[in-house]
Amino acid sequence: MAEGDPGSTGAAEPGTIRPELRLVLLFLAIGAATTILHLGAFAALREQWSAQWSNTAALAVATVANTWANRRWTFGVTGAKGAATHQPQGFLVFALTWTLTSGGLHLLAAEWPGAPRWVEVAAVAVATSTSTAVKYVLMRYWMFRRIVSNPRRGSHRPH
Repeated sequence: MAEGDPGSTGAAEPGTIRPELRLVLLFLAIGAATTILHLGAFAALREQWSAQWSNTAALAVATVANTWANRRWTFGVTGAKGAATHQPQGFLVFALTWTLTSGGLHLLAAEWPGAPRWVEVAAVAVATSTSTAVKYVLMRYWMFRRIVSNPRRGSHRPH
């Protein structure tokens, strides 16, 4: 960032959102949308498949959508450059979320065999929410670490 840019000191111009807050808000909005996708797909697939298979398939679809949307809108990365790296990295983040959601479903099945479907969906939602903070840190400081927000231009650029 050039000297004098609001982002260089962490200060924002009046009426603008701080760069890091903007990233967090976009990340949360995309996360909410893809969580709804994940939970909806889980509930739909659960009619035919086991809880674990339904969770895995629904989470895989939501992960691709989440990685693409965060890449594009939160971190401002467009075009094909880096996509071949970002999606596999997204699936490493998927592994974290899958471990939490799968573990939550295993615990639920052990403690409450035959739990109602809404309880399964709630368990997946809680586990997904738990992984959100870690997911943000991984995306911000590992996957997209070279992307810097420039609030004056409203765009993102690599270092």
